[in-house]
Amino acid sequence: MARRRPLLGSRRDGAERYLFLAIAAFAVSVAGTRWFLDLTGYPKVGGGGLHIAHVLWGGLLLVIASTLPLVLVGRRMLMVSAIAGGVGVGLFIDEIGKFLTETNNYFFAPAAPLIYGALLLLVAAWVVVRRGRHGRGSDRDALQTAVEALRAGIDGDLTAAQRDRVAALLERVAGGDNPADAALARRQAELLASPELEARLVTPGWIESGRAGALAHRLLPLRLERALIMLGLAGGVITATVAALVLVVILGANIPALLPETTGPVQFPREPLWPILTLVLAVGVGAASGLALALLVVRRDGAAISIAIGAVLANLVAGGLLSFYVAQFGAMAQTFGQLALLGLLIDYRSRRSPGR
Repeated sequence: MARRRPLLGSRRDGAERYLFLAIAAFAVSVAGTRWFLDLTGYPKVGGGGLHIAHVLWGGLLLVIASTLPLVLVGRRMLMVSAIAGGVGVGLFIDEIGKFLTETNNYFFAPAAPLIYGALLLLVAAWVVVRRGRHGRGSDRDALQTAVEALRAGIDGDLTAAQRDRVAALLERVAGGDNPADAALARRQAELLASPELEARLVTPGWIESGRAGALAHRLLPLRLERALIMLGLAGGVITATVAALVLVVILGANIPALLPETTGPVQFPREPLWPILTLVLAVGVGAASGLALALLVVRRDGAAISIAIGAVLANLVAGGLLSFYVAQFGAMAQTFGQLALLGLLIDYRSRRSPGR
């Protein structure tokens, strides 16, 4: 009896890499667009009653990103498609304020947190996909992975390590209880091991070979990385202290008077609730950062790193949504700083416990 076909398809090998490229392109396109428009005074392209909005360029890139996989195959095509799609979505969603308001208001205050929320959803999807790569996967997934490896080999885009990893997957399928899959796996393994494909294998790149990571670790020794983490956590403690002092002032002052008057086209919320919530969250995150910092001082690094990662993630999710509403895209610098600290924390943990 024929096996049931998958509803949409099999899991793509290396999907997390392409999704990461799309997310990075999305974030860079939004940040770059906002910074450029702010520096140039929000110019309008067009004339005579016409305005060529950048959402049109985003739509064009989305068409390109969706068309490429339909007419071309290969890893490089997927990388180009992911980047074009990410930039296209970024240029499209950057104008979300125009589509949510009757006045086509580009500076609609909730637009910034909505854009940031969309980015968080994409990151959550990337985390799910990345974790899925460590699963066993089905025999069909392994066979499809071998097909992609053969395509990469034909294009001269396959390394020996990648070939060996796929061969191990095929060996598992060949030893399974499905005769048809086992036969296909053996034939694919023969093709991967053939001298014709062997001649097309390429040497691993700078990142895949580990040379980039080794250089980064030489430039950033463990002791320096630990010091930078402590400095970042200390910054969180200072921010929390300032936030606590501001809250004390707010409790005994006229709250609306503490909200600065806005100038320029960018709109900011005028309700005092949102700045107060942002300050309260900053105090909580700073308290967790202070605890993590204290644990680092007494050399309890494992617990310290776990607490610090939790604090940074809370700040990036809840704090980010609030900050992008209260400060609009002025929160980008803080967000990039938190991402840098998160990267240091994760790398430090992996270097201390290589098996994790």
